[in-house]
Amino acid sequence: MKTLKITFTIIGLLLFSMVYAQGVPQPKTPKTTTEKQYPYCESGDCTNGWGKKIYDYGYYEGFFRNGNREGYGLFNWTTSGSYMGFWNNDELHGYGCYIGKEKNLIGEYRNGMMNGVGYTHELENDKWEYGIFKNYLVDTAYTFYDNNVDTGCVAGDCQDKYGRYIWSNGDRFTGFFKNGKMYMGTYTFASGDKYEGMFNSNNQFHGEGRFFFNDNAYYGGQWSNGQQHGRGYYHDSSYKSKIGEWSNGQLVTAY
Repeated sequence: MKTLKITFTIIGLLLFSMVYAQGVPQPKTPKTTTEKQYPYCESGDCTNGWGKKIYDYGYYEGFFRNGNREGYGLFNWTTSGSYMGFWNNDELHGYGCYIGKEKNLIGEYRNGMMNGVGYTHELENDKWEYGIFKNYLVDTAYTFYDNNVDTGCVAGDCQDKYGRYIWSNGDRFTGFFKNGKMYMGTYTFASGDKYEGMFNSNNQFHGEGRFFFNDNAYYGGQWSNGQQHGRGYYHDSSYKSKIGEWSNGQLVTAY
């Protein structure tokens, strides 16, 4: 019996050591007071302004309101991709562009998910989907086809779906239309300037959008009737930035 007890004891110790080695969760060692706790504000104003906040899975740089991500900003996930666009109460909300390692999703976001018009692009098989999305899934699919003309509506449906329109001066718009008007998409000027975002019923930049100047200057933020209006971020061709509240194309309150 003594030999049997010793044998069971040895077996028990071996089993314990094997289970322990396979990764049974152990109590975490308390962090020292010198270590930063996630999330933390690395720079700027992460309460009511523009700041950069670090998370254990990535970082956010953009506008905050009452400590929440709100307005225009970038979130970069450490392992997957990045979202450049608009937020409301800490959720993806408004026009946004998610650029991932496997798939891109550009369009309207509501309550943290892609809801509204938009398109996706699967990178591995070069598959594109256009239409109305509900919780990231296509609810109403649109087709994009060649109309065999050089100007005007050269592709797709430029009335109430997804299409491409080219003007005689070389300007072009690719995106979504409502009642024959631009609704959301990319307007490229013949000069090389480019706007991505939302439009009003007068075909003006309106709501949420980004403007890429041909000299590498850039503006991302809110628009009203064709002008920067609301909170926005701008940098000139030398990357000198202006951040804050805009009114009729002018910065009125700097952050």
